[in-house]
Amino acid sequence: MALEQRFHNSLSVHSGWQTLLALAAKELNVESHSLPSKRKNSEGRLHFHDLREELVKLCEYADDELVPVRAATHVTPLTFGSYSLALWTAPNIEALLKTAADFSIVVASPIRLQYRENKQGSAELWILNNEPFNQESHVTYLGVTMLIATFIFILKHVISFEDIDINVKLIEHKFSAEMTEQLEQLTGAKITAGHPIRKISIDKKHLHKPLDSYDEGIYFSALNLLRKDAESLKKGDLILQIYNALNQAQSLENVSGESLALSLNMNIRTLNRRLAELNTSYRGVVEKYKLEKALHLLEDQHINMTEIAYQLGFADLSTFSRAFKRWTGLSPIKLRRSQTIA
Repeated sequence: MALEQRFHNSLSVHSGWQTLLALAAKELNVESHSLPSKRKNSEGRLHFHDLREELVKLCEYADDELVPVRAATHVTPLTFGSYSLALWTAPNIEALLKTAADFSIVVASPIRLQYRENKQGSAELWILNNEPFNQESHVTYLGVTMLIATFIFILKHVISFEDIDINVKLIEHKFSAEMTEQLEQLTGAKITAGHPIRKISIDKKHLHKPLDSYDEGIYFSALNLLRKDAESLKKGDLILQIYNALNQAQSLENVSGESLALSLNMNIRTLNRRLAELNTSYRGVVEKYKLEKALHLLEDQHINMTEIAYQLGFADLSTFSRAFKRWTGLSPIKLRRSQTIA
């Protein structure tokens, strides 16, 4: 029986993820009582770490690292309540992806989604997490794989046209070549690595095609419910509060842990303690923020590289370039050139 506890919204995920794992366990003939117990808060949301532990245990018991994908195949319009219902009844793919990003906190607070359109006008759903660059583990990769696969299967369910290509772009492959090939066969998506950030990409020609499952009344009713849920969760999301504070800073060069803590009405020791509970640190959050902002700025060819370095709080371009390469394995200059050629 799940224990009811209070924990940060920043660590909470929708109980629908556990439903998917339970269905996968049944399919794989794994007894549910052998899996770890799950904490739930008063809103019925699960603790993120408990869900990850269950996913890892299920992979071990089944001796199958494709469990995240097998679990994702069970997604339905009601798996995540109003969230999945809104995606299922959206008018087109653009609206579906924007809704997924705008309300991603409802399904998984520790993982954020952003909707972007690249220079060619194709849609990108960025998948971002809060863990520091040097602390991402295979456990993290399994969880992100499950999230990506779930969104792909939702897309597959609602898309009636056959000529669509779904591209999954990863930072690096942590599965073998054989396993990656199986992933592509199961999801029908093309998977490549060597990108600065994880994302799902869909060509612009598909974005405004009407979806057969569109239902105006259900879609907008679900959106109204989502807005209420999201606003409630955002109030207690520490990472989001930090991002908002960084957005308001005139210069990132002058931002420190002490000044950030003060803007959040807490002392630095409290901030460090709360971030440690989220398996991150002040530096880890700021680096993730700088990477996201750098990727946005690099898309604008009118902003020179020195200006980007300055906006991100780096003393000079070489310092920014070294940091960016440490984060992504790529040079920011080469990345910008590749965007110009593409």
